[in-house]
Amino acid sequence: MIEEPKIIFEETLVCPVCKKNSLKARDYLYETPNTGKLVLSNWVCEECGYRFRDVKPYETYEPKIIELKVEDVEDLNTIVYRSAFAKITIPELEIEVDPAGASQGYITTVEGILEIILDEIGDYCDENCLNKINLAMNGKMKFSLIIEDESGLSFIKSEKAKVKSLIQNIQS
Repeated sequence: MIEEPKIIFEETLVCPVCKKNSLKARDYLYETPNTGKLVLSNWVCEECGYRFRDVKPYETYEPKIIELKVEDVEDLNTIVYRSAFAKITIPELEIEVDPAGASQGYITTVEGILEIILDEIGDYCDENCLNKINLAMNGKMKFSLIIEDESGLSFIKSEKAKVKSLIQNIQS
């Protein structure tokens, strides 16, 4: 029997948009049969309507590094889950995306990760950087997608993905 979510945090906070003390923040603990315990955040500003919703794991696993060699167009369609705690590195593109306090996890494809990166840093890239990202997005450049996840929750759904313990890597 699946239980209803339980409120684990409830408070009125200052809204980051309108700056009024009207952001009703509620976090729930929810246990699912397939993914374990999750924290569901549902925050709504009663003044301006700003909303923040998020789902994060309550439990973590062994820290790990996952690496996928992207060698052809088919690899761009590989499903990837990047947890909110994971760092993404693409050495060939000289890209590192560190997790931040407000990071959210997402499920996408390898191509989707490149699109997200382009959306976030495109304005700061020179023409060479933009050209490399576009070549990678079109399957015309081989690269490595590396995810370092201290929570151990991230995954790359491919038999080509290599998984190593992050703990062993740090101790080496």
